[in-house]
Amino acid sequence: MKLMICGKGGCGKSTITILLARALAETGKKVLVVDADESNLCLHRLLGAHQPGIMMDAMGGRQGTREKLKQASDHQHEDDFFKQVMTFDNLPAECLAEADGIKLLVVGKIREFGEGCACMIGGISRAVLSRLQEKENEIVLIDAEAGLEHFGRQVDKSCDLVLCIVDPNYESIQMAGRARQIAEGAGIQTYFILNKVDDDVRATMIEGLDKKRIIAAIPHNNEIFLQNLKGQSLTTRMPQIEAACSFITSYRKPLSLNMKL
Repeated sequence: MKLMICGKGGCGKSTITILLARALAETGKKVLVVDADESNLCLHRLLGAHQPGIMMDAMGGRQGTREKLKQASDHQHEDDFFKQVMTFDNLPAECLAEADGIKLLVVGKIREFGEGCACMIGGISRAVLSRLQEKENEIVLIDAEAGLEHFGRQVDKSCDLVLCIVDPNYESIQMAGRARQIAEGAGIQTYFILNKVDDDVRATMIEGLDKKRIIAAIPHNNEIFLQNLKGQSLTTRMPQIEAACSFITSYRKPLSLNMKL
């Protein structure tokens, strides 16, 4: 199962990604986290893993990546990065880190002025996810870039589910609605996780969303806040996260959505 985790910048999608990964791993699932956000510098720290090699760098930077993506587009060329069938076991080892049984794959990062747009990073993500075949007990969590651009790049095309993280912000609520509209236009169901909420704002946030699509409401947690601030591994357990994991593990894609564009 592949889940795209998206949302407005600062909504807490990376935090939720790691908390979900830990909770899912504790249920016996094999979990791969794909860092597809070109701006996120610390996902490995939140997982408690070392910084793995960045896939775009290992492919020869932008020039090498451009050639490999071109070769991979015909689905007949196979190398160490784009095999015909990619699995948890044959992903490029130099681009993986692991902590507590959770694997982390980092796609690419923007690091220099004038380096260019992140379209190539989206191209790598799309190529990997379209080839990656997970087993029944394996779950892929993709930490998407902030905003909606990953939809335009069709990075979500191979995903089974979109989870949109929504924080108490009008723009965040509007973006969640647009994310659902775009994703479901491609045959992918979307659900929401409210983040950083309390009783005063929960009701207002629910008014702007489809209540039946909300699978968890995560309260502000000072322990998580401090772990994030210090760049420490996120180890806090929350019943709301466990509830979201129960939804994920029991989710079955509607037959009408089995065909994607």
